[in-house]
Amino acid sequence: MAKIRVLVAEDQTIWRDIYTRVLEESPQTKLIEAVANGQAAVEAAKTHQPDVVLLDIQMPGLNGIEAAKQIRSALPEVGVILMSHHAQRQYAQAFLRDGTAGKAYLLKNMFSEPIELIRAIEVVHEGGAILAPEIQDELLRLASTTPSAQLNELTKREKEVLKLMAEGYTNITIAGKLSVSERTVESHVNNIFSKLGLSSEAAHNPRVMAVLLFLQAGQ
Repeated sequence: MAKIRVLVAEDQTIWRDIYTRVLEESPQTKLIEAVANGQAAVEAAKTHQPDVVLLDIQMPGLNGIEAAKQIRSALPEVGVILMSHHAQRQYAQAFLRDGTAGKAYLLKNMFSEPIELIRAIEVVHEGGAILAPEIQDELLRLASTTPSAQLNELTKREKEVLKLMAEGYTNITIAGKLSVSERTVESHVNNIFSKLGLSSEAAHNPRVMAVLLFLQAGQ
């Protein structure tokens, strides 16, 4: 299996060295370059065409969000991971507003084990999405208080299923909680996606679906 080619952009030397070491030691990844700012990341991405780009959110000149936007404009299929010291809702909203596929917004303190970074890289490389739990919780809290005409189209049961999906439960677990068959849950899930106009990318992370509802409400 081919290694996942990763570009790193991080202005803090200590973190850049940490990412470099983890990527070089992992059999799943190949570090193609490590740069110190957003503009250099955009240029390196266009030159090397990596599979995944790991960006610090706050860098001199061009920040991670703007760098990610430019990189995805030039390379729509590249996976992007934004790293931050803090759970900043407004940054997550700006990053995710045009879609979640192949994106991750993570906190640096979550990487107590190198395997966590490698897992995030694999997920975005496959088109999935990951959000730091702190960001998920904040956006879900706001989503729960945000009126939405689309949400009002859901039946009471569909809203129950959506809530459980947003909390991270699988279809089979939801079936057990609601005392219905898994096939019935699958039918509810399909109806939810149809009524809310959500693409299949949301299925990569059930909680991301709830975040999308908040973003689509225009907040």
